[in-house]
Amino acid sequence: MRALLFSAICLTVFLAVSCSNTKDQASTPIKSDVLASSTESWDGEGFSYPQGKAEMTFIKAVFPPGAKTPVHTHPQPGVVYVEKGWIKCTLTQSGKEREFRRGEALVTSTGDTQHACENIGSEDAVLFVAWAGVEGVPLMQPVKAE
Repeated sequence: MRALLFSAICLTVFLAVSCSNTKDQASTPIKSDVLASSTESWDGEGFSYPQGKAEMTFIKAVFPPGAKTPVHTHPQPGVVYVEKGWIKCTLTQSGKEREFRRGEALVTSTGDTQHACENIGSEDAVLFVAWAGVEGVPLMQPVKAE
């Protein structure tokens, strides 16, 4: 009988603690900040979504110091968050440049906008990129040298 009474008391205490923790967690507000929201890319150009079956992709890219992408384009819009480091993106046709540092977000250039990005810092640059693409279409299309 004592064992049954002890078990009932333990169960009651456990449920009371569990329910109170759940209540505290539910009442804790969730903080959210918009990191990027735009109708145009970082270079001031508008963007559109390609036709086809939609495919979302989320990647982590690590640029060692001095690393540079080849000149390329993106057929779809994307959003980049710089978790760590310092990068510079350059439009190859106009020479326009823009730098992005830790904690900044940007909307990628799309369409025929040729560009390259490089790590200009002294540590790895870590970027998270979300792409709104189309199934079977590469996210990055290198530009052939002329």
